Amino acid sequence: MKDFTTSLLREKFVIRDKNGNELVATSNRMYIEFTDFRGALAESFVIRAQNMHSTVRVAARLIRDYEQEGPILKRNISYNWEEIWNTIINEYEYHHNPDRWVAVYSKGKCIFHQGEHNPFLDMIEKCDAENDKAYEASIPQAESLLKATGKEVKITYDANVALNVQAEPDHVRCGIILRGPNRTTTFSITSHIQGSQKKINTSQCLATAAAYLEGLQLAFRLGFDTVKLRLGIYQHLSKEEKQTREGSHRLVKLRSEITALEDIFDVRYRPEKPEFAYFLSEAEDIAQKTIKPPSPEELQKLAVEQLERQKEKRDQDLSQSS
Repeated sequence: MKDFTTSLLREKFVIRDKNGNELVATSNRMYIEFTDFRGALAESFVIRAQNMHSTVRVAARLIRDYEQEGPILKRNISYNWEEIWNTIINEYEYHHNPDRWVAVYSKGKCIFHQGEHNPFLDMIEKCDAENDKAYEASIPQAESLLKATGKEVKITYDANVALNVQAEPDHVRCGIILRGPNRTTTFSITSHIQGSQKKINTSQCLATAAAYLEGLQLAFRLGFDTVKLRLGIYQHLSKEEKQTREGSHRLVKLRSEITALEDIFDVRYRPEKPEFAYFLSEAEDIAQKTIKPPSPEELQKLAVEQLERQKEKRDQDLSQSS
């Protein structure tokens, strides 16, 4: 792939009317563009999604498919967006994240979406496509459009970069900035071709960055959930216990994705390679200091609630099978 740069933004829009009412729209946003053999712009897309790793994985898949088969939108057989999205959603996400969504835009038009996203984001992309200024200029334009419909609002915008990507034919650098409640984790992954290799696999490099974005957040959550299980806040055989167990399995798969890149290319980390186990252990330490152990009465109440949920599920299963 030719020289390629992009960034992943974590965005928050707050729309306030004159009465002080607020509407909040959050999203992760990534813009990618493809050039033809002459270097002219061939296609461009904006990917928005509920979480960071899904946004990056959609971008990675588009890059792979463009490199292998050419333009996405000009094909004899239409690009199967729904099938692509379903392959990107892993089993853990499918079972434990019902709020997932994605929206893909081209020239300001939403060409595919799945799940529920805030329609205000569609307006922002339309405004961005219609002006030749910086992306932030779409915000006052959106205010003007809403005012024309009788809705006088003030829009505030906050964004931070979670991933920077710089790709050249022989290497790809991904700089990750992951902001957590207690600290910000910053590191870079640079993958170089080696031996007789002719070019780097940009798509795989982005997919590995997505694995880190997902894995580090998941490890932090698992650390807290492990302590809650230990304290009895999450009960044995509960859905939370199942999610924690399946989350651990998901971390193993993410490690395998990362190892696959390291086995193929010369991969270097700065300042050092992040390890999921370290972040999980750190989260456990924080959880032990911040989570108050439940009293015997609270534990008994939790156990009763768990038994009631199990009975309700058994009754539902019996009614469905009859």
